[in-house]
Amino acid sequence: MKIQQLTHFDLSNSFNLKSVASIQELSNHDLIYIYHHLNPGSDLLLESEGTNIKGDIRYKVTFKNFTLGYVLLGGYFRGYYESNNTLSARIKSIKREKFLPAKEIDIEVDLIKLKNVS
Repeated sequence: MKIQQLTHFDLSNSFNLKSVASIQELSNHDLIYIYHHLNPGSDLLLESEGTNIKGDIRYKVTFKNFTLGYVLLGGYFRGYYESNNTLSARIKSIKREKFLPAKEIDIEVDLIKLKNVS
């Protein structure tokens, strides 16, 4: 019986990490003016606004210069976010009732692109 020896691995040169977060404080900002323009896949911008008492980074979530609310990003991946003042994201899901602004919006945040180092 002949045994094949694996000589190399086929690894991707880079990959993206993503995380999912819920926008908080939806009813306190500009959502009532633009909720009808928001759909899954809509692009968002996150801008750093400091940290909370636990050290989680607080980001302001905007859509076309309208503030939707804030997200806290932290925990295990906090170190990846600390060096980013702005992040890109997109809407993953929206929970709403007919003719009313959204009750919940979940977003998918592009963390960073990591490269394979050998």
